[in-house]
Amino acid sequence: MYICIDLDAFFVSVEQALDPSLLYKPVIVGGLPQERGVVASASYEARKFGIRSGMPTSLAYRLCPRAIFLRGNFQHYRLYSNRFHGIISSYSPEVDMASIDEAYINTAGTQRLFGTPLELAYKMKTKIKEILNIPSSVGIARTRVFSKIACEQSKPNGTIAVAQKDEIPFLTPLGVHVLPGIGPKNVAVLKNLNINTVQELLTTPDWILETALGSYYKILKFFIQGGDYQCSDTMKSISRETTLHEDTLNRDLIYALLFYLTERACSTLRKNKLLARTVTVKTRFSDFKTISRRTKIPACNAQQIIFEFGTKILEEILKEKKRIRLIGIALSGFDYDGLQSSMFMLKEERLNRLNYALDKARNKFGFNVLFAANTTVLKKHFKKSEHGYTLHTPSLSQ
Repeated sequence: MYICIDLDAFFVSVEQALDPSLLYKPVIVGGLPQERGVVASASYEARKFGIRSGMPTSLAYRLCPRAIFLRGNFQHYRLYSNRFHGIISSYSPEVDMASIDEAYINTAGTQRLFGTPLELAYKMKTKIKEILNIPSSVGIARTRVFSKIACEQSKPNGTIAVAQKDEIPFLTPLGVHVLPGIGPKNVAVLKNLNINTVQELLTTPDWILETALGSYYKILKFFIQGGDYQCSDTMKSISRETTLHEDTLNRDLIYALLFYLTERACSTLRKNKLLARTVTVKTRFSDFKTISRRTKIPACNAQQIIFEFGTKILEEILKEKKRIRLIGIALSGFDYDGLQSSMFMLKEERLNRLNYALDKARNKFGFNVLFAANTTVLKKHFKKSEHGYTLHTPSLSQ
């Protein structure tokens, strides 16, 4: 059995744990309403007004003017995430962090010490509340897929356990949006076919589903029938992005931001002993047109190499000659960084040694103890601290 545990409204919950006066109030983390920015996290009191993650803070302010807006502090969130990982790791040797605030726990072999998976879940929830003062939601099932769906249905601060015999009865009344990989566009396509629930999807002929979803419908049915993710590492991508305070045509600033964001993403890659095979560059122009383009790369976690591929994508995007509002990078297609060194990859080995030494120095003395020459332009535009540059709306997701 697997437990999927998710810290509710994580960024907001951390702020409330640090400042209890924020409890039971509409709180939004992500930026101030008069600034450029998007909602990174919203309390459940704020969500009642229709506020959701990814929404512009200006729109969130119009929906709920009395909400409390906070820029947030990623260092606090990282600290709480590390404590969260430490707590759940004390209950099972097999813990997969899906993101900064969510994890899957394999309960195999834990019953002698902690009881049934349900008893284990309550122990973890209680310990998290005692130590972090943060509520959490839990889903329990025989696969990661079902445990994730159960966890989402249990929010906020609930617990749902789904036995194998109850999987289909539990799933079929739910909307198709609960299935992994089904986004708003897929939901709209299925709605046009009068497919709104999982039950309706299951009773639809395969040829119709293939027309709507392509071959992915086979994967969905695999999950519904009890199939699971094939890899043990549930982290699918690592992304970093920021919305600029002012739209810009300053290419030096845009490229410097791309390198800085690449550095931060690659640092997370190396921390998790991963290599990326795909890089995606995302931009949003002043007219809100958004472009995301990706390319395959040799498996690596060196920002110097990944930046080279990213700049090729960015160069094509900038041919539109519009002011840039947002810039971001995402890394995916992960492999484990466990390959032996090769005498034919001397450049990569040198970069590998350099970057791990760089990480070690930054972890000890602060991120800005060393910085890349092509990011010096950022000093003119952003405040800096030992933790790096304070961007206006940094991506806080993994």
